[in-house]
Amino acid sequence: MKRIYIYTLIFLIFTGSVGVSSFFPLNYYGEINKISKKYGIDREIIYSVIKIESNFREGVISHKGAMGLMQIMPPTGQWMAASHDLPYSEKMLLDPVYNIKIGTLYLHYLMNRYNGDIEKVLVAYNAGPSRLKDGSWKKFKETKNYLIKYKIANFFYRIRLYFR
Repeated sequence: MKRIYIYTLIFLIFTGSVGVSSFFPLNYYGEINKISKKYGIDREIIYSVIKIESNFREGVISHKGAMGLMQIMPPTGQWMAASHDLPYSEKMLLDPVYNIKIGTLYLHYLMNRYNGDIEKVLVAYNAGPSRLKDGSWKKFKETKNYLIKYKIANFFYRIRLYFR
């Protein structure tokens, strides 16, 4: 874990504030601010998930079928929309603001389900709740790396949002 902080410090030294702001953008600031307040999820969590999931690339679809900025699986998107009386179509998941809203609703659901334990929330978001429950996520290097990437992104987004 100490290596992460050393690499982070080296990154800060070499890139400076300009590098940090371009590598950790605050795209959709107004929309994320509004959605964050409405659903009670910290902005840096939303930004960190977007950074890790899509790196702010709009319209991206993963090889597994996850869609948009927050890489929402269509069944999850449909479920979140239906449970909150929102319209839904797969095409809507490619709309950045709609995708952020659905992704944040899902994060809110997971936060409630796992009593705010962010590590469990992130594992469930990345690997799925069933893999969290049976512990099989520990076999996946991708999910372990996801948690490390989250910690780094969250660190920088806390700083970026504090000084905004």
